[in-house]
Amino acid sequence: MSDDTLRMLRDSAADFATLDAVRVRRLRGTDPGFERGVWRSMADMGWLGVLIPEDQGGLGLGLGAALIIAEQLGRALYPEPYSDSAVAATQALQHGDNAALKQRLLPQLASGELIAGLAWQGEHGGLALDQCALRLEERGGTPVLQGSCRFAAIPGADAFIVAARSAQGLELHWVERARKGLACEPEARADGSASARLRFDAVAVSAESRVAAAASARAALQLALDHALLAASAELLGLMDCVLDMTLEYLRTRVQFGKAIGSFQALQHRAVDMYIQRELSRAALGAAVATVEGAHCTAEQRGAAASGAKARAAQSALALCKEALQMHGAIGYTDEYDLGLYFNRALVLAAWLGNAGAHRARFSSLAPLP
Repeated sequence: MSDDTLRMLRDSAADFATLDAVRVRRLRGTDPGFERGVWRSMADMGWLGVLIPEDQGGLGLGLGAALIIAEQLGRALYPEPYSDSAVAATQALQHGDNAALKQRLLPQLASGELIAGLAWQGEHGGLALDQCALRLEERGGTPVLQGSCRFAAIPGADAFIVAARSAQGLELHWVERARKGLACEPEARADGSASARLRFDAVAVSAESRVAAAASARAALQLALDHALLAASAELLGLMDCVLDMTLEYLRTRVQFGKAIGSFQALQHRAVDMYIQRELSRAALGAAVATVEGAHCTAEQRGAAASGAKARAAQSALALCKEALQMHGAIGYTDEYDLGLYFNRALVLAAWLGNAGAHRARFSSLAPLP
């Protein structure tokens, strides 16, 4: 994709996605926590299909386009689950091995008709794919899902792509939220959104609903997670942009001892530190995208790049937000002031799919020092 196309996409996304703090506050703690009308508007813009091939109802614009959208949504604190559904779940389905299922469902995901979440983690979370506690069993000749998943994205999703252990290995299955035997329990997060604990009690599945068999499921799930990590890093980058702008504006306007506090050298140094954190994240994400979009990128290189970007973005976002709170003083801690919305969102995104420490460890295992 040309730079001009990406620039136009960035401009249109910036025009569409602007902060509506009243809406963000109104949707906290609600079910589903976002607005389907806004989701359909995003679909009309083509955003939900940027990673889906054209012959399956999408635009096929690639990962770079998806990250531009994610960054702008991060700036505007959009509660709509773009990284969770349009990136993670969509990529897991797209890279599965069930061609008929892809042909049927991907156009519905691109149009916003369906919203899907991805469920794979066990009770205590973590990054290892083998932690999956959900089992695929045979009962009376019918394959059923038994067990539970935690930290599943989007409790209000229409369906979930779930990872389950079978006799052949890890598999991915498409399960509608309304399926008999499936219970979805929302669990609140710091920003008022929720993840889900899914409990499966003999939930029947079939070969037709299998997204990926054991031969391809691990690769499809890991690719989806790596791309979601980059999308989360882009959201954190957009969030940092706004927090830095908000802090600099406060330093210009807040007067103490007869002058703007931004004139104090100590605060200038701290503002520069915030700027450096933001730019480190931007550079790490750019380097990761260049690696992942490279023609000869291996799965290990992709994983190391994604973990490197997420570790840097998570650490920088939390450091930058904490500094912003301190520099604002008491007003920064009030719920009426928008900085708190950004800080709580940073807490959630920094932890989603693994925090900075977890991804530094993964990076070290995938890209060991010579």
